Amino acid sequence: MVDIERERLRAAGRTGGHCHNVPASFLRRPALSRSSPELRMEKDKKRKFAHAISIRIALPALLTIVLFVTATFVVILPSLKENLLAKKREMLREMNTIVWDMIASYEKMEREGAMTRQEAQQTALNIIRDLRYGPVNKDYFWVNDMQGLIVMHPYRPDLRGEAVPDVRYPMGKNLLEEFVKVVRNQGAGYVDYLFQWQDDPEKIVPKLSYVRGFEPWGWVIGTGLYVEDVNVEIGLIAKQLNAIASVILLLVSFLAFYMIRHTVLADRVRRIIWEERERLLNALEESNERFRSLVETTSDWIWEIDPDGAYTYCSPKVRDLLGFEPEELMGKHLVDLIAIREVERTSRIFRKLIDSHKPFSSFETVCLARDGRMVVIEKNGVPVFDDNGELLGYRGVARDISERKNALEALKKSRDDLHSSLEETVKSLALAAEKRDPYTAGHQMRVDRLACAIARELGLSEDRIEGLHFAALLHDIGKISLPSEYLAKPARLSAQERAIIKCHTEVGYEILKNIPFPWPVADIVYQHHEHLDGSGYPRGLTAKELLLEAQILTVADVVEAMSSHRPYRPSLGLETALEEIRAGRGTLYNAECVDACLKLIAENKVDLSTAAW
Repeated sequence: MVDIERERLRAAGRTGGHCHNVPASFLRRPALSRSSPELRMEKDKKRKFAHAISIRIALPALLTIVLFVTATFVVILPSLKENLLAKKREMLREMNTIVWDMIASYEKMEREGAMTRQEAQQTALNIIRDLRYGPVNKDYFWVNDMQGLIVMHPYRPDLRGEAVPDVRYPMGKNLLEEFVKVVRNQGAGYVDYLFQWQDDPEKIVPKLSYVRGFEPWGWVIGTGLYVEDVNVEIGLIAKQLNAIASVILLLVSFLAFYMIRHTVLADRVRRIIWEERERLLNALEESNERFRSLVETTSDWIWEIDPDGAYTYCSPKVRDLLGFEPEELMGKHLVDLIAIREVERTSRIFRKLIDSHKPFSSFETVCLARDGRMVVIEKNGVPVFDDNGELLGYRGVARDISERKNALEALKKSRDDLHSSLEETVKSLALAAEKRDPYTAGHQMRVDRLACAIARELGLSEDRIEGLHFAALLHDIGKISLPSEYLAKPARLSAQERAIIKCHTEVGYEILKNIPFPWPVADIVYQHHEHLDGSGYPRGLTAKELLLEAQILTVADVVEAMSSHRPYRPSLGLETALEEIRAGRGTLYNAECVDACLKLIAENKVDLSTAAW
């Protein structure tokens, strides 16, 4: 075929061996001097254009890092601090309300004649004196009257009947007078002031209190928190968030560096390609012989085959690519070069491509080099026809794409590593929550196992199941804000304590809502204690307002919690838990979720006995 084409070119008055179908007008163009001003200007323009492309590719990566750092340290952390302080203020109000309700119950006994006022007041004061809460169980309640005198203070019994003149505002105002002023003006409210640190009268620190008047007895009931306690708790949460943000930032920075590095490399490749193209054009313009030299020294393997697939021409590049001399491949077929395991597949596909008489591209196969190396080759080819339309063969190029294949594999591994990092980060957060409640260790993992099994039974997509998986691991993350003594209390919780425990869904939502998960993880956590009929908490949502993932999580959480031990009771047993969801099927719990759960457990397709991180 090469000889035929050469003869055609010679017959037309041209020179050169492998310049197939090159227009004469193209060959006769005068060659530009490599040092001409026009050529230098064109090269400078292409170089500037390549740099501009690199900057446009790299700039979004750099902006992503800046936005991430800004969002984490300027938006998320301050918002988290404000939300936590607001929750603490609300907690003070709720705790004060609990004590106020208790006093009201004794005042009612007085009105009904069951107790004298003195007995009722003394009984209430005795209870208030012993009430403690907080991280170290030293936060307390006190009572003063509307004249600004102490009625009861658990750590300062010596102040009874005193106006506490030795503890004042920074501006010199008596703090009891401020309590009375707030009650008279508002009935209840918050007061910032300085007071002793818990039971240490020598240490005076900032404190925030909530006071509320009890009009029948002329009392002011107060309780407060130390600002330092809030700062310490916020610091712990911020430390965890900083650790997570640092890991994510490191990964993002690595990916950004990877993109920028390859952008620079692409810039170099573009310049090389443009320079190569320039050299090719100059060679074509100077002479046909120059064109042939360029073809035979190009970085790609140039080949031609006849209609049967036998090689009729191979450029010298095959020597660098596979280690064979071009002459050795004359008359041989592609199947003679490929690895044994690829013979059947490659011969079938390549034969089909040739028989189609159409151009093909990106045909990949694994060739065996002379030295035993496996080289991934990509072939592109076009058919060549004679004047009658008969197929003369194919000509095309082949290149080594082994490095590109390796790069793609490395990119896939990087993506998998990023996903693994997210998995480990979420598990670390869940484990941090369980550290606060060691009696329920493994609870979140078991709930995750059951919830995902139910979701698969219902036919949810793997993407939605993955979102449910992360939500299940994090559904109790809000418990990190609860008093540890409530979580580990060996007796049944009081109504007031249960009310505080219920806050964990809202706290979990506040922690997670600003994390950019690709799934509604925060909303699922927020809704996992809601019921179909609106009897759940915290918002009393009904079925049409609930995410399906949240309904699945609710069923899994109920079954696991009832069948596991708790500090205040032994396990109620799996059958009791299943009876609970049967009884609430369609009213409290999603019917399809309940049916799927019952089926999975009946067929022993899920194991709730153990959970390992």
